[in-house]
Amino acid sequence: MNIKFVTNDYLLAWNILFIKSLTNQMDIVTKKILNVYKDECREVFNDKNIIINDYKNFIPNNDVVYNALIEKDDFEILKKSAERYRLATMKLWDKNIKKINNLTKNILRKKLSSYLCFVLNKDFGITDIINNYPKDNVIIIGKNYSDDNDFLIDLLYKIVKEEINVKEKDILGIKDVILEMAILNEFATSLKGRSCYDIGNKNSVYLKRQIYPYWLMYLGIPKEGMLEYMKRDKIVFDINKFVYEKELINMNIEEFIEFIIRNQRYIVKINRLADTEEIL
Repeated sequence: MNIKFVTNDYLLAWNILFIKSLTNQMDIVTKKILNVYKDECREVFNDKNIIINDYKNFIPNNDVVYNALIEKDDFEILKKSAERYRLATMKLWDKNIKKINNLTKNILRKKLSSYLCFVLNKDFGITDIINNYPKDNVIIIGKNYSDDNDFLIDLLYKIVKEEINVKEKDILGIKDVILEMAILNEFATSLKGRSCYDIGNKNSVYLKRQIYPYWLMYLGIPKEGMLEYMKRDKIVFDINKFVYEKELINMNIEEFIEFIIRNQRYIVKINRLADTEEIL
């Protein structure tokens, strides 16, 4: 998959006006604009999608609102900050592209779409995935992460949740659990160099433990290698109680999810709970 990281003055101004002012000075400016130019602001409010669709050539019908923001010194500071963040995210993506490609090839086994990523300032607290735009799938990102790995994990998790679809009726939330295992657990483990299988929805721990043996089969871990993974992830099960499903390694993530859903009455069993609660 490919992501192109860009900034855009008009989209930044739109978010400052309608989402978050970010600085005290910009807050004073935006409140004045919203009060003085009420009709113009109602028109500008509809510009977001137009900007995204044609960000290189966008020209506002009425630029008085944008100029009132863009000409301020604080806007220039925020613009430069967004550009620094864009360069940082782009470098981070390029640095980890091999691990990202490994995720799509060996864990998901599914090609993901290309995206156009609009980078805003971190203080907006935004990470939005918007599919099915006329030209590209779109990401709008402006969020502060505790570390670089968390940025990649969160971004890919949101993308995968949007793109992975299954036809089987999923009343237990099996899809969500497996996507957690794919991104928040296995991919995160490869990034951080330590097991991350304790991360995820705490209400789904039991279901995750029931699926875990089949997840290892899906990843292609041979029966004799499963003990090492159990030790790594601190999830224990009795290998001899499971038939090794060789065909799982030939499935992609959507097919695997559908396999688990179709066979859930055999996989999710209360009497296995004692086997999976033990910690090595």
